[in-house]
Formats: sequence, C-alpha cells, structure tokens
Amino acid sequence: MSTKTPDPRQLPPDPRLRTPTTSSQDTVVAALVQLYENLPHIEPSHVHRAPSEGWPQITIESVAARGLRKTPEAVELLRHLPYIDGPKRCWIAPYAYPVDYRFVVSNAKGIPFVWELNKSDGEEDMFPPWVVQLTTGDDSGAENFMLDTMDGTVTKYVVTGPVYPDARGRYAKDDPRAWRDEWCDNWTKPVEQLAAEWQEKYRRMQFLGMPGNMYFPGVLNDPGERGGFMWNECEAMKRIYTEHGWPDSYRGDECRQALIHWWKNRE
Repeated sequence: MSTKTPDPRQLPPDPRLRTPTTSSQDTVVAALVQLYENLPHIEPSHVHRAPSEGWPQITIESVAARGLRKTPEAVELLRHLPYIDGPKRCWIAPYAYPVDYRFVVSNAKGIPFVWELNKSDGEEDMFPPWVVQLTTGDDSGAENFMLDTMDGTVTKYVVTGPVYPDARGRYAKDDPRAWRDEWCDNWTKPVEQLAAEWQEKYRRMQFLGMPGNMYFPGVLNDPGERGGFMWNECEAMKRIYTEHGWPDSYRGDECRQALIHWWKNRE
C-alpha cells in the first residue's frame, strides 16, 4: 500500500458522494471546534484548541514511536485537532468520543482504544496511513469514525464487517478508498456535514448528552416514541434542557448541574 496521500482530483468520482470533495485541514478543524464548543453537556472551557504551531507532543517521531503508521499530512492534522478534557468518555455522539492523540502518543495508562494499536503481530493495517481514527468508545458497541485526510470525509468502521447489501464493489480493488467497502458502513460524508448534522440533532434534542464523563449514559439517542430504549430518561432530560433555556437561551452551567443531580437521584 502506498504511503503517500493520494490526490482525490486524480481519482474517479466518489460513488458515495454527491459532489466531489477535497481535504482542508482548516475546514476539518473548524468543523470540529464548532461542534465541540456547542455541545450542551460539555463545559466550553474543557474544549482546547491547538496552539497555532500544533500540539508539541504530537510529532512524526512520537506518532511512529507508538506504532502508528501515518503520513505527514495525517500527523499534521492530529497536531491541530481540538481536544476535550478526558481523555476518555468526553462523549460527542451516542457511543462515540474523540481519540485524544495527545494521550495516545504519551503511552499513558487508560488511553482511548485505537484499532491500529490493537492488531495482532504481523496483521496488515486495515486503514491507509492517511486515515486516522477520529472517535472510539468503551465496548463493542463503540462508534468508530475514520477520518480520511485525503478528502476530509468520515466513514464509520464496522467491527463485524459490512452488513448491508452489495457491500463490496463500489470502488475498484486498487482504489485508495476501497477500504471503505471492505471494513465500513455504507455511507461517507464530509466531516463538516456530519458535524452540522450532529449539532442539529442536539438542537432538536434528538441527541441528549449527560455531563460528567460517565461510562453511561454518555449521549442518548431519543427513541421518539414511548417504549423505546431509555424513553423515560430521554423525556426527563428533554424537560431539564428545556427548563434551562435550550437551545436559544441556554444556562449551561445550571443545566449540567441539574442533569447530574437528576441522574444521581432518579428512581
């Protein structure tokens, strides 16, 4: 497999995308900053933007020393991503929180789970070196979103392998995007599109976040009907968010404290 980041303009049109897209580090970073800083269950001061020169502990050398095979472009993106206090369970979507590569390169205990660091000896990499794992989780239900620095898109890795019809064959076998057919869900989106969709889900209280970096519930996905998974809890959380002015006159500190108090004292 080539270790040079391909130019998507020199590839056939992407069958998963309606319009062509190319990667911009600034676009990716801005989309994630916008998402993280507007998560209602996250204290804004817990979101950290990278210094202008990038996170100093994330370098080509430190990434390679941890056993991560990444292109210079991928490392440069990791150096400039925003991160949230954690490093674990700073949930941004159901079953998903960001991989904090500041901790990954430190090799500290309790670092987020990264698939590339948990393969068997001699096992071939599932993802090209220009792809980075953006999110992880705490168990087999984790939502692992893979960020392709080639074109600035995200695709969800499916641990059990693709389960949708006609999973293979969208890309030619020698296409540098063929890993999406091999290992992932059947959709791919520009990261700014996914971030905007998630923000709208929070605004509509379809995503309901719990503060406190808990193992559970993290972020609940409102089932929308009585009897659905965690329906009663979702209804209670929606009431608390609404009582605290979400989304237009939000009293975030008060709401986060109210959510924690309710969760600890619920029957």
